[in-house]
Amino acid sequence: MKSFTFTILIAMVGVVLWSAAAYSQKPVKRPNRATPPKFNPSDFDGVFYKDALSQLQGARPTPGSDAGGKSNSSAMANTGSGTSESNGAALSNGSWKTLISGSSIEDLMKEAKLRIDGVITTPAKFAAGGVIEARKEFTLVATLMAIIQEYPEEIRWKHSAAYGRLIFSKMASNCKVGTQPVFNEAKLRSQDLGELLKGSKLSGQVEEVGWEETSDRTPAMKILEWALRENLAKQTASEKEFQQSKEDVKKYAELVAAYGLVLQQKGMNDSDDETYAQFSQAMTEAAASVVAATIAGDAESARVGVGKIDQSCNKCHESYR
Repeated sequence: MKSFTFTILIAMVGVVLWSAAAYSQKPVKRPNRATPPKFNPSDFDGVFYKDALSQLQGARPTPGSDAGGKSNSSAMANTGSGTSESNGAALSNGSWKTLISGSSIEDLMKEAKLRIDGVITTPAKFAAGGVIEARKEFTLVATLMAIIQEYPEEIRWKHSAAYGRLIFSKMASNCKVGTQPVFNEAKLRSQDLGELLKGSKLSGQVEEVGWEETSDRTPAMKILEWALRENLAKQTASEKEFQQSKEDVKKYAELVAAYGLVLQQKGMNDSDDETYAQFSQAMTEAAASVVAATIAGDAESARVGVGKIDQSCNKCHESYR
């Protein structure tokens, strides 16, 4: 009986093994899979930054940083919570590149030249109000030359920046009265600017010029108001306006971001006031968010960022004039 049971068991095992072997020899149908997608590098233009590091703001972390990865001075610089002197040291030369591009600087310089030419046509027009506009435009040019001078790499007009900063800042300072001598000087400085834009180098005796002389608060505030009210606010008011003006939105947002840093430079009015520095830094961060949104093609985020610029300006004007 035991022998018979053992025989049956062996037979069953044999059947199982034979079935398994037979099944393993049958072709297995593979599941249908999707074809891997193919991408072109241009498909992601405006979605990802070509150089993510270029979008970082403030000083890079250094040895001795705190647990959050930032040294105390860097943290104050990035949040605007430190004094203006620490901000000026941490947020100076290397930060200009992260805030405003060389192409935007070039475009702003060329546009300023056209506006200057429009207000120095005749002495009468200059005296009747053109001098006010000339002061604003020459202040803008002087500020851009100062940024070029401190830019962390070679950039167009770098070799003319120190002297250009001097002569255009002096011109802006003189544009407080619309006299004939000031008009004549404005014509000469416009010619200098024209030669610079054509590729000539400006040269002369260079003197040190402080930021308070380069970008006086009154014309600086007019420049910011112009960039915000007459440009960014209108250009981001609708999806259509945004799509038609993206290059300009980026340019003027970069200008506002850079001016937020200008206002924090040592020597500028109230730059040693901690609260004022915070307002200026908030404006810079809001403007930088507009730049990022514009690169990404996000009209709504750009509009929100412009609103934050406006808020930072209004809060600052409640306490400072």
